[in-house]
Amino acid sequence: MYLFDKALDATMKMLALDSVQGAPCADSPFGEGVAKCLHFVENEARERGFRTCYGDGYYVWAEIGEGDLFGILGHVDTVPYEGKWDANPLGEIKDGKIYGRGVLDDKGPMVCCMYAAFQLLEEGYKPNCRLRFIFGGNEETGWKCIDRYMEKEEKPVTGFSPDGDFPVIHCEKGVAQILVKFRKPASLISLNGGVRANIVIDDASAVIEGEGKAVSGAKLTAEVKDGKTYIKATGKPAHGSTPEMGENAVWHILAYAAENFGGEYAKLYAQLCDWTGAGLGIAEKDESGALSCNVGIIHVKGDDLEVTLDIRHPNSMKRSEVEERLSKVEGVKSVETQHFHDPHFVDEKEPLVRNLLGAYNDVTGTDGKPFSIGGATYARALEHGVAFGPMFPWQESTIHQKNESATLEDFKKMYDVYLEALKRTVFTK
Repeated sequence: MYLFDKALDATMKMLALDSVQGAPCADSPFGEGVAKCLHFVENEARERGFRTCYGDGYYVWAEIGEGDLFGILGHVDTVPYEGKWDANPLGEIKDGKIYGRGVLDDKGPMVCCMYAAFQLLEEGYKPNCRLRFIFGGNEETGWKCIDRYMEKEEKPVTGFSPDGDFPVIHCEKGVAQILVKFRKPASLISLNGGVRANIVIDDASAVIEGEGKAVSGAKLTAEVKDGKTYIKATGKPAHGSTPEMGENAVWHILAYAAENFGGEYAKLYAQLCDWTGAGLGIAEKDESGALSCNVGIIHVKGDDLEVTLDIRHPNSMKRSEVEERLSKVEGVKSVETQHFHDPHFVDEKEPLVRNLLGAYNDVTGTDGKPFSIGGATYARALEHGVAFGPMFPWQESTIHQKNESATLEDFKKMYDVYLEALKRTVFTK
């Protein structure tokens, strides 16, 4: 009994539920859409004989089997889906692709893992441990869901999160979202951009006292009126852990301001418009990778220019060191860490890594190797957990961007990889 078609159908039903965090409701602190998604997966698992728990709208867990706890951790909430899409952002199959916010991050992968388990049970396989699916409702905006789970529930001994990349992510760099208050240039009236620290800004605007050069370009426009310069810029969004994959609209504005007004604007451009963090004196690199720095949110507040940075730092670097270096940057008035995750590492020789990697390589016919990322997945909520898929190396990432999508071929291959992985880690005949 091959259940891929049923997994696809369940995914489409999940995509149709708008689960961007909303106003708290009676059923969830994260909004009605999140609550509907949590109830959906709870019901799907219960109908297949799983024991379930609805965690006050923060999370749902569903388990089967006995013994040590193996966790598969993911989330049902999504980032917003603004912009003009080529298909319905709440789910549509078009031209051989599945479109929808959450098809890859993270509704689709979690549904595929769950249905892979359903299929193995129907084929007569039995879990050799307790397999528990943990669905969070607040991964994109703070991790309150998984924090609540870890406070109230049993922590899995080992497991994986299908919320990253294939082959296997065995190392995740440290994450720090830091509010840095700079001294505002006297002539800067406003500068606004960004809604989430972990998204590269694709739309920004500014007003500066003084007359700059009028510009009418594809990425930046500047209009001079009544002694002021009004600037608008567009860029390309990307995940904050890979700012080099995007194009920050704020960079365009600061480049223009540096050229036309110089002084403090030139300094800000040098400090902020460099994804390596070199301009802020925090650039570092080790075997886990190089530091990355995304300007995620920026605005003027009183005499301050408030900038929220999304920083992914190497494992050998402590968060306190990042904070200390930022506090010494010229023009910085204060530094406040708002959200962070310490680095996470599992040795590639561990059976968990070897079994998952073997499943991936056998299904895809490749020779992939474990690697490190700057992203933060639920795997780091476990002492012994890794991120495993759903993005294949050959796929163009549309996560956190408009037109989030996957080809039907890749989506099916993802299902097959999870099916084989569960055979090797959780189930026996």
